[in-house]
Amino acid sequence: MKLTKIFFALLMIFAVTQATAKDPKEPKTPKTKDAIIPVYSVGVATSFNDTVAYITDIQVLDDTILDHKAYLHRRSGYSFQLRDYLQAQGKQDYTCLILFHPKKAKLEKQLSKVKLRFAKDNIQVIEINEQDFRFTKPEEL
Repeated sequence: MKLTKIFFALLMIFAVTQATAKDPKEPKTPKTKDAIIPVYSVGVATSFNDTVAYITDIQVLDDTILDHKAYLHRRSGYSFQLRDYLQAQGKQDYTCLILFHPKKAKLEKQLSKVKLRFAKDNIQVIEINEQDFRFTKPEEL
């Protein structure tokens, strides 16, 4: 009986330490609270009612703020800009998102996965060049 209690106590300690241990594959985050750095970004818009997706060129967002978890501040403002642009072009009901990363190569890799997924689902991709649409820094509330 005593041996069983010791076994379960060790099992519980092992389970707790494994659950709270940090995964070595997690990306390293900046040590500071917020970091102001240039970030590469691309906008993606797709609709359930259409077999066409819109993708912007890769753009550099200067003076952007990444928080301690490497998330872009006001990222919804960037996706709303793309949605507003498409609505002005007569394209309604598109869901827009922004992909971003401080390293251009990593963003290109993410973008290639998105394009591959669109190709697999037979979705036509239309690219929006930077002369037609450019992200601007969203206004602070």
